[in-house]
Amino acid sequence: MPETIEHVNIMLEGQLPTLRHELKQLSVAPRRLKTSDGQIFEIVYISSHELPVETTYVHGYHYDNVVIMNADSAAKAEIVIGRVLGGNEFIGSNVLAYTKPKVFNQPHLQNLVQSVGRTTRFGMVVEDEPKKITLSKLEAQLKKWLVVWHHSKESGQKSHPPYLALRHRLSDETTGRLDGGKIAKLFGLSTAEMGTICGVSKQSFHANSTSKGIQEKLEPLAKAARGVLWCGGDEAKFKTWLNQPNPDFPEYKGKQLTPFDMIRMGHAQVIADKVQNLLTGHPA
Repeated sequence: MPETIEHVNIMLEGQLPTLRHELKQLSVAPRRLKTSDGQIFEIVYISSHELPVETTYVHGYHYDNVVIMNADSAAKAEIVIGRVLGGNEFIGSNVLAYTKPKVFNQPHLQNLVQSVGRTTRFGMVVEDEPKKITLSKLEAQLKKWLVVWHHSKESGQKSHPPYLALRHRLSDETTGRLDGGKIAKLFGLSTAEMGTICGVSKQSFHANSTSKGIQEKLEPLAKAARGVLWCGGDEAKFKTWLNQPNPDFPEYKGKQLTPFDMIRMGHAQVIADKVQNLLTGHPA
C-alpha cells in the first residue's frame, strides 16, 4: 500500500534570522518529516523576508499552510493573537508562534490563547530566545503539531483548533460552561471523587455538574485534559500517562505519585501546568 504524503507549506514571518539563514543553505527540494504515528509530511519552506511583514502573507491560506511567527514580547504576542482573532487573514490555516516563558505565562495572554476562534489552528511554543530558533528545533515541534492538527482535521473537527475542540467537547452545549460529568468521564473519575475535587457533596455534583460555583475547580481539569493533545489525540495513551508513577512528583507514604494521584489529592493545577510544559516543549 503506497504511503500517504501530506504536502505542507511553511511560511515564516517576523524576525527569525537563525532559521532564515539555515533555510538559505538548503536545496530547493521539499523536505520530508515522518511523525511518531508514521504520517509523512512533505515540507516546502517559503521565506519572503524581503517584503514588509504587513504585505508578506495576505491571501492563499488553507489547511495545508503553516505560518511560523515570532512573538517574543507581550506586544508581539498580542498582535499575533489579535490578527488570528481578527478576521479572514489566517482563516483555515495553522499558526505556530514562538514566544518567551515570561510572555507566555502572563494570565491575560493565556486567556487570549484560549479564545482563538473557530477557523484557525493555533499553537504557541516557548523558547528562551525565539529569534535564535533553529531548523532542527522547528521541525521537532512541527512533528508534534502537524500530528495534532492533522488528527483534528481528519476527525471532522475542522471548525475548531485543537485546544478549543477539546474544550468544546468538555462543555455544556446550552450554557457553554464546563461540564463536570464530561470531564469525569474523560479522566475516569467517580461522582464522589469529582464532588471532593470541586468541594461539594456527591449529590450536589450529580444534580448540577455545570454549576457556576464549581467552574473554578473544573478549569484546571479542563487544562490538564489537553494532555490528550500532547498524546496526539490518543486518549488511551493519555490515561496510561495519568496512571504511571512520575518522578517529577513527590513520594507519599513510600509510593511514587502518579498524575492521577495528584488530581485526586486536589492538585489538578499542578498537572495542568505539567501538561502545558509538555505541549510547549518544556517538559521539566
